[in-house]
Amino acid sequence: MQRFFPRVFYGWIMVGASLVINITVSPLNAVVFSFLIGPISADLDVPKSALSWALTLRMIFAGLTGPLYGMLLDRHGARWLGAVCGAIGGISLVILGGLHSLWFVYVIFAFSGLAGFGTGAAGQLLTQVPLAKWFVAHRGRAISIATTGMALGTIFTIPLTQWLIEVVGWRSTTMIFGTVVAGVVMPVSILFIRRAPEDMGLFPDGAATRPDEMAVLNPRMARLTTVQNWTVRQALRTPALWFMLIAMTLSGISLMGTLVYRVDFWQGTGMPPVLVGLGTALDPLCVVFSVLVFGVIADRMPIRYLGFIGLTGMALSMVPLIVSTGQAWTILAHNATWGISAGGWITLNSLIWPNYFGRQHLGAIRGIVLPVSIMAASAGAPLFGYLLDGPMTPSQVWMVGLVGFAAAAVLVLFARPPRPLVVPLQSQSL
Repeated sequence: MQRFFPRVFYGWIMVGASLVINITVSPLNAVVFSFLIGPISADLDVPKSALSWALTLRMIFAGLTGPLYGMLLDRHGARWLGAVCGAIGGISLVILGGLHSLWFVYVIFAFSGLAGFGTGAAGQLLTQVPLAKWFVAHRGRAISIATTGMALGTIFTIPLTQWLIEVVGWRSTTMIFGTVVAGVVMPVSILFIRRAPEDMGLFPDGAATRPDEMAVLNPRMARLTTVQNWTVRQALRTPALWFMLIAMTLSGISLMGTLVYRVDFWQGTGMPPVLVGLGTALDPLCVVFSVLVFGVIADRMPIRYLGFIGLTGMALSMVPLIVSTGQAWTILAHNATWGISAGGWITLNSLIWPNYFGRQHLGAIRGIVLPVSIMAASAGAPLFGYLLDGPMTPSQVWMVGLVGFAAAAVLVLFARPPRPLVVPLQSQSL
């Protein structure tokens, strides 16, 4: 590809490939699952709270693969690993369409977790880690462009899911989605994804010098990101990492619990299905623009401030849910505020790790911290499900989500960049 476009830095081709992958795997995310949970539970005659454990199992297995995938990404990149994961995600969706037992649904959702896709705001490890290695000065905008694929895919997939369920049923819907996932992700990964710019004789951002030399010439870059390469052990000794882990736990529970049950809640208030579909699609539509804006700002402003803004906004977005009794403005206000604010939280999850701990061991570090976020999010769906089925009213459950987001926002604000290592800079080769 570089031979056909010699003046284009290959990192931007990586951005385009990652964008396509993120769009394609959108059927595996929790927002789309929220439209499938009703038809699947009715068909299998099982409670929604029981079915929500399938999503939990998917996320648990995605978290368990994190350390292994992180190590493989550092050593070999996402080219062949992405192809394998695309096959797993596609095959699991195809098989899901033929299942008639809740236990087999649990098994296939656990298997789909090995693909590592659909893990919420924590982001796609297979697309974010490679891009963070290809960019330093323009990391924010590069990753934000690719990340918009998650929202763009969701915008398209939500109405398509509703239409397909009505026309061909949920079973054929998942089979169609699975065929597309495998048919796109596998060839795109093999043809376009590469491990790091150094493998192609290039430097990050297409620069003429190494990142440490660039930092001398670009003081702003030096303030916002590090050119040192922290090991997992060194990163685990920093307060910033632990503040972020706790913040990810609290926000992950609130995020996934809200995503899975808000559609069913609105439908239960008597909102017309068209309004629910359009209102829910407003969320990813706003995310597309907010991620791009936050990504550009992230190249100019400390990342923890953007995370604080995003999480505070997500806390405020719970207020329309708390007061809603079926009014149209509540679904519009919630999704617009949520979508705009989510751009800051997504950008934080994408950038704080390379900005704080460098490029060389990024996969290993993300492979350790990502499971924490995923495990917390996986607990959100069943926890909120049992609270909604049990002692709490929906308004009280949404208040729990508000408190979780607000507490996470404060913790992120305290996650200051770690002090520079008091040892010589490690090799910048990857």
